[in-house]
Amino acid sequence: MLEQEILIPEKIKRFFSRINESITDARNLEHLLTLISKVAVEEFDADRASIFLQDRQTENLRLIAGTGIPQEIVENHPIAEQNNISWWVGEQKKPIILNGPIKKDLRFRSMSSTAISSSIIIPLIFENDVIGVFNLSRTGEGRSFFNDDDLIMFRVLGDLVVISLQLLLAQEKKIHDEQLAAIGLATAELVHSLKNLFVGVFGAVDLLDVLIQQNQWDSVKENWNMLENNIKNISKVVNEILSYSRVGTAIKENIVLNELLKDLSDFIEPRCNISGINLSFSYPSKRIILWANRESLYNAFMNILDNAIKVMPNGGKLEIQCEINSESEFVKVIISDTGCGIAAENISRVFEPFFTTDKKKGTGIGLALTKRIIESHGGRISVDSKVGSGTIFMVELPIAEIQS
Repeated sequence: MLEQEILIPEKIKRFFSRINESITDARNLEHLLTLISKVAVEEFDADRASIFLQDRQTENLRLIAGTGIPQEIVENHPIAEQNNISWWVGEQKKPIILNGPIKKDLRFRSMSSTAISSSIIIPLIFENDVIGVFNLSRTGEGRSFFNDDDLIMFRVLGDLVVISLQLLLAQEKKIHDEQLAAIGLATAELVHSLKNLFVGVFGAVDLLDVLIQQNQWDSVKENWNMLENNIKNISKVVNEILSYSRVGTAIKENIVLNELLKDLSDFIEPRCNISGINLSFSYPSKRIILWANRESLYNAFMNILDNAIKVMPNGGKLEIQCEINSESEFVKVIISDTGCGIAAENISRVFEPFFTTDKKKGTGIGLALTKRIIESHGGRISVDSKVGSGTIFMVELPIAEIQS
């Protein structure tokens, strides 16, 4: 008997294809859900979409991602309040279509000021437990209503979301387990580094004590820098560790990337002149707006630039390039130097906490902190280097807006 061919509707095929692309492109959970919400808006001719996930600690539904919703609202991750539509769907464990003015439905309390004309809200269920809620809406007057066929297709998309989440969580667990092992090694390295620094402090204190007792004040002055430098190094290590642990809690706002990079270029120019480094900086004429914490991003880029200057003590070339592509939602910042380069065996480790090839000058926190800051802004960072030729860092960050 011939096997009957299974016909899959084109829309479902397209869902699978676009969700697969989203999983491939996603950098983290929030980015994945943002990409999926965008797919939902485009495929269902909607105006806005929101995805809530259950907070494992509080069991509240918390807004994680959305499209057509102000960025500052999404960034604050508000919870679905009691009697809110998303909360109701999560409690009832069943989907719902709402057509017409939703504010008139007495079952729900809507805090939105947007005039919603039609909505589909579905629970995201895994192993009979609600793990989230997916909300899709059309707004304004004259919009067509969602129907039962839309609900069926949206539930298919919801099932794909659940599968995607489980795949991502499994991947994150694997990465987390690997990170725990790396943290153990990093902690041992940190303890070793601090121990050496304190040995230097105690040695300097003992030497100065002897010199003071012998009234050798000229020698005290000559050796005082030894104590001062060791104390500064300890302070630097502690401050960098604190900065590393605080990433993700910084307040974000709209900032102009062009201006931030120009400030960085102006700041490092005197150092470059002293070291004989030719500094060049290029950026688009259009203003690139990012949703970011300015101080954090400033420090992230400064870590890269500081390293570049250090590896060119006898001169070289340092380039900062800012590029935008009309087809991309990201801006690229490329920082290249003509320094000594990074050995091939160390390329994969440059972003590890406490990894450094120069233990006398570096703590190994800088680039790890940079990577964490970039990723906390929904971006990514990569490095390419060749010994004797130099190093190129490429940072990609999501664009909030482009202004002429």
